[in-house]
Amino acid sequence: MIRLGIHYLEPRRVGFFVVEESLLWLAFVLAAQLVGRLTGAALDLPSLLGPALTFVALLEAGLYFASLHDLRTALADASDGRRLFYVLGAAMLFQSLAVWMGLSSIQPPLLAGLGAACTATLWLRYALPQLTLRLRLRTRILLVGSGRMARQLIREVARDGGVEITGYASSEATGLAAQLKSAGADLLVVATDDQRGLPMAELLACRVEGRSVMAAGTFATRALCRLPVELVRPSELVFNDGFARPLWLRWTRRALSMAVSLLLLIATLPLLILAMLAIRLDSPGPVLFLQPRVGLGGKVFSIFKLRTMTPDAESGGAVWARPHDPRVTRVGRWLRRYRIDELPQLWNVLHGDMEIVGPRPERPEFVADLAQKIPYYSLRSLVRPGITGWAQVKYPYAASLQEAREKLQYDLYFVRHLSLSLDLFILLLTAKVVISGRGAR
Repeated sequence: MIRLGIHYLEPRRVGFFVVEESLLWLAFVLAAQLVGRLTGAALDLPSLLGPALTFVALLEAGLYFASLHDLRTALADASDGRRLFYVLGAAMLFQSLAVWMGLSSIQPPLLAGLGAACTATLWLRYALPQLTLRLRLRTRILLVGSGRMARQLIREVARDGGVEITGYASSEATGLAAQLKSAGADLLVVATDDQRGLPMAELLACRVEGRSVMAAGTFATRALCRLPVELVRPSELVFNDGFARPLWLRWTRRALSMAVSLLLLIATLPLLILAMLAIRLDSPGPVLFLQPRVGLGGKVFSIFKLRTMTPDAESGGAVWARPHDPRVTRVGRWLRRYRIDELPQLWNVLHGDMEIVGPRPERPEFVADLAQKIPYYSLRSLVRPGITGWAQVKYPYAASLQEAREKLQYDLYFVRHLSLSLDLFILLLTAKVVISGRGAR
């Protein structure tokens, strides 16, 4: 795996996307030059470079916002290409707007380049399932173990399109290096319930031959970008790296959070005023909603939100939000979809209760219950909560104990790998989530 910051990427998958972008650019340039020569309007390479890179960048941005850089989503879309056609249509629309506004001109060579790039995109994405098999874009593993932990790992990787189990071996097996080679696996993952009976000599032989050997929890964390609480042993958290929060990082994140929140508060003030007016006209009750939440070190603070539910929504006590929750008002449903109801929390950031990026602050009633039922839940409070976070962009709202357990895996991954690069990546993903309105309840 390639380490990029705190993420580990499969080289073949990275290579596919690099080759894809190169082929799209090459198709654009070759088609434009060919048609230019045929029509007598030939363009030299430097003049084609800018339009080619611009259009390819538009395509790649569209693929990103449609989640087609995610292998699982791309494979699912390859059957009908619905998302892909949306992307191509949007890219052509933006190009047409640029021509209409006088920012670009369409000549026969450039039109041919656009068509070639779109055709190449269609072909590559349509052929993706076969390319995945032939180029082995998935991470292929040989799994050692057959107990509870092995079954749990199988369930975890089954949800991800980037991992394939090519073989199984028992903890008493011999010749693991040969099995690893015959199975065509990239690495060996140990998922045994009892580590005392591990074939250490066999595992060492694999390492000596240059093969990768990983514990189930370590592999799952790297491959899935979350920390599965059922697979990670306490010893892995104690002896492996992570959970570092140096003073310079805390101060830098705090300064950036305050600067970003102040700018956003000024920029979104007109939108906030309009949202408040809409809430006032839509239903009786206060415009702002204050609620106790648990923050850094377990300290309770009051969070600010725009009211999106009826005033008597929790007259019977605290309950999880549900899909299509009847307590949500008409305006509230729209505010929740695009996360506008979260904007008043920028004041919480300025006040010091929250950061821009971090685990979502949970209610004290839920925290007390979840901390008893979910391992490592209290580790969320090692950092300040945030308006957006790794769990928010990777998983929808949690509305049950099981969903809270799932979401915790992403929160723990964030806390363990706290960094400025991860914050930036989360902000980019947040923009996509807000634009798409995905995951709202």
